[in-house]
Amino acid sequence: MRLVVTALLALTLGACNQTAQSEGPEPVAAALPAVPALPPQGAGPRLASSATVPALPADDPGASVYEPLVDMHRVNPDRYQRDLIACRQQASPQLAAIKRATQQQQTGTAIAVAGTLASYIPVPGFRQAQVLAGAANAVQSVGGATAESGAAAVERASADYALVVDSCLTHKRYKLLRS
Repeated sequence: MRLVVTALLALTLGACNQTAQSEGPEPVAAALPAVPALPPQGAGPRLASSATVPALPADDPGASVYEPLVDMHRVNPDRYQRDLIACRQQASPQLAAIKRATQQQQTGTAIAVAGTLASYIPVPGFRQAQVLAGAANAVQSVGGATAESGAAAVERASADYALVVDSCLTHKRYKLLRS
C-alpha cells in the first residue's frame, strides 16, 4: 500500500514540477495560423486588425493575447504602433496574470492526468484497489478543480487585459470599432 501511495505522490509531484518549471505554451491565439490579408475593395476607412497591421516588434508584450480593432482613417500607422505598444506595456500586470493562470490551468490538468494514470496501477487485493480508486478519484477531482479555476482566471485576466488596452487607446483619441 505504501508503494502505491508513494507512486501516486511521485506522479503528482512530478507533474506539478514539470509545469512549474516551464513557461508553458502561448495562449491559443498564438498557435493559430496567420490570416491572409484581403485585397482592398475601394475607398473607405481602413481598419487595423491582425491581418492589416504591420508586423509587431518581437519585444511587444501581449501581441498574441489581444489585437484591438481600430478605425485607421486619418491615423498615422507609426504613431499608432507606438501608442499600442505603450498601452500593452500599461496592461503588463494583466498579461502576467494571464501567464500565471495559464500555468495554474496546466498544473491542474497535469494533476488530473496523474490521477487518471494512477488508476491503472495494478494492486494485489480488493481493499487496496478500493483505496487506490478513491485516491485516484480525489486526485482527479483536485486536478480538475484546479484546471477549471485556472481557466476561469485566464478568462477574467484576458478580459481585463482587453479592457486596459481599449481604455488606453480611447484615452489616446483612437476610435475603437469593438469594445
